[in-house]
Amino acid sequence: MKLKLFTIIMLALLVASCTREPFRESGELEKGVGETVTISVSISPETRVAYTDSDTLGSGGRLSWQVGDKLLLAGYDGTTFMGSEIFEWDAGDRFTGTTVPGATTYKAYYPGEIIMLDGIGNIKPFTADFWQQTQNGDNSAAHLRNKLLLFDETANAITETFNLTLKSSIIRFKLKGVPADVGSLRALVWTMETGAEETKSMLLSVNGITFSATMDSLTAFLAFDPTVTGIAANGEVRITLLGDQLYKWSTTSTGGKNYIAGNRYRGTVSSGWAKMPQTPLQYVAEYNINPGGSGFVTSKTDCTLSGYFTYDHAEAYFTTKTIDYVTYHLPSLEEWRGVVPEWVNTVYVGFYYNHSYTNISESAIVAGTTYSGTSDFRQISADKVTYALRFKDSDIVSAWRYQYVSDGMNTHMKITSRNVYGQTLIIDNIAKESYWSSNTSNDYERYFPASGYKYDNQNWPLNQGSSGYFWSSTPGDGAFRWHMYFDSYYARTSTYRSFNGLSVRLFAPGT
Repeated sequence: MKLKLFTIIMLALLVASCTREPFRESGELEKGVGETVTISVSISPETRVAYTDSDTLGSGGRLSWQVGDKLLLAGYDGTTFMGSEIFEWDAGDRFTGTTVPGATTYKAYYPGEIIMLDGIGNIKPFTADFWQQTQNGDNSAAHLRNKLLLFDETANAITETFNLTLKSSIIRFKLKGVPADVGSLRALVWTMETGAEETKSMLLSVNGITFSATMDSLTAFLAFDPTVTGIAANGEVRITLLGDQLYKWSTTSTGGKNYIAGNRYRGTVSSGWAKMPQTPLQYVAEYNINPGGSGFVTSKTDCTLSGYFTYDHAEAYFTTKTIDYVTYHLPSLEEWRGVVPEWVNTVYVGFYYNHSYTNISESAIVAGTTYSGTSDFRQISADKVTYALRFKDSDIVSAWRYQYVSDGMNTHMKITSRNVYGQTLIIDNIAKESYWSSNTSNDYERYFPASGYKYDNQNWPLNQGSSGYFWSSTPGDGAFRWHMYFDSYYARTSTYRSFNGLSVRLFAPGT
């Protein structure tokens, strides 16, 4: 698909000719206190904060002052910073504020209540969440208001003209043909490849949009800092929709792209949406296979209901298995690794010790696609839980919680996972129960009963009520075959004797 994004439309230079003629209030001024003045501001029609988009090529969007707008005026005596004051919009072309004592010239900044200056008048770095934006409904630009940075950094007398220059930029996305199963949209993520293995993403939270058979389009706006964005030559551009299901659209920009402050950009996507997995856990069937191999058991946690199958029987019966009109399959080792990491030199999911592991390399197959990334793990023995942030820097970056729940014949391992693509998280963010008690609507949960195993087809199971064993389809060495295992100490993928009877948990197809 050819790149359709980024037709450049210049915004009119903002707040040209902001002429200020002070009207002084009567009364004696206290020593060291500035005068209260009302400033008359002359603005061109294509000016500021309330944004109305236009489809007319070359016309730009319309911006206008609105209630609550504030300018920050930084006062100077020569080159010495004397302090700053907020000027508030009154109506029409009038702002009111107090002059800075001792100041003879001023610089102006918008949004005045957000810009912070240090002791010598330099702008302090913005907080990490400054560029976070939330759009309410379709084709709404109200959220851009405090993300449009307007500066006049030339010191002027307060009676002179201030020319504010837009430092940020705007991109408008017109998205069409959105699949209905995106459902209730939570966020849009705009990702661009800025260099070799380097990407930059911006997230726009969205409220009030639910896609359906009759609602398949969205117009969205995002303000951004053009100095830290850009597309490398032959770099990927991606739009990801985070809803009930995840979808992405992507293309390659052959010539790359540099963004310019003050410009408006347009992106249009009409087709080419591809479904993404949310987390490997979503493909795991909710129940074990019953003793007859004909269908699922009726409890997620009862350790006494599951069937036991040798590796040869499991491979023969469950390479594919249709149950309730869905064709499942016996998962490979690489698919199991998407759910529980492999045991190499240590065990990353544990319930008995307190350990932390950072940037562990992982690779897994999810819905037929191989994903790689690094993962962080935090084991907390007192709670018999491991928290994990897995497959970082991939489409399936996800938060995980592994719990060992011991209560007799319902002993089980409970796994919870949620996709966190587009979010800025570290393991400390998710290694707490408060994280898991909110925003649960897109969580996937699976229960693995501690059904034990049968040794060489004996009649009674061993370790029932304490451990769980689940075949994969992948052969091992000699008489050993790969499986997933857990007990009160850890969970892992490793090998086991093929003639033993283990439980079977099938995976759903990836389409």
